[in-house]
Amino acid sequence: MDEPGGGKRVRLTEPNGYQIEVVYGIASLPPIPTKRQKLNTGEDPLSRAGELMRLPKGPSHVKRIGHGVLMTSRFRETVTWFRDTLGFICSDDVYAGAQENLIGSFNRCDRGDTYVDHHVFFCLNHEKTGLNHLSFEVQDIDDVATGHDYLAQFGKYEHMWGIGRHVLGSQVYDYWADPWGRVHEHWADSDRLNLANGSNLVPAEEALVSQWGEAPPEKFINHASV
Repeated sequence: MDEPGGGKRVRLTEPNGYQIEVVYGIASLPPIPTKRQKLNTGEDPLSRAGELMRLPKGPSHVKRIGHGVLMTSRFRETVTWFRDTLGFICSDDVYAGAQENLIGSFNRCDRGDTYVDHHVFFCLNHEKTGLNHLSFEVQDIDDVATGHDYLAQFGKYEHMWGIGRHVLGSQVYDYWADPWGRVHEHWADSDRLNLANGSNLVPAEEALVSQWGEAPPEKFINHASV
């Protein structure tokens, strides 16, 4: 690769015709230092003793890309390809009605005993084919809310869903569409699993809701960008 960071890549094509790049050996950079005030909690009520909480205004501070969500009518073929080709393992398969009627699949990396994000790839069984959203981890839960206020002030970004906390993955989330119609999620505080945590089969009425926050609106559920 002659792009910044170098490394090598293999280009693959998944069942819907999208190009997938598997990259290796990109040079890493030192972490960008961030400053965050401590929180007073029930267990540690004096963590910030004598210090006032004053959050700076501005955008969310994105740490990394977390996962992607693909909608496709070739659901089973797509999920099988990502598991067989990239070694993903099921965290949660979601069904509606009969258990064999799968409508969604959350998949994570298999790194053995090492704990990883609950999912890096979520696939939705849908008549549309396209990208539902891309997901980015931000600094913390305050950062999710601060970024929400920052985007709202411009009047040119469409708010799609949030703020709330998911059931599967447990992230505190906020979703926005950019001016070109692509949807992006800011989140904080995901579940982390390893191989020993296994896989689950979950009914949709338990899986695709929020622990707190509103139900997903139709404009979000049926969104697909190419």
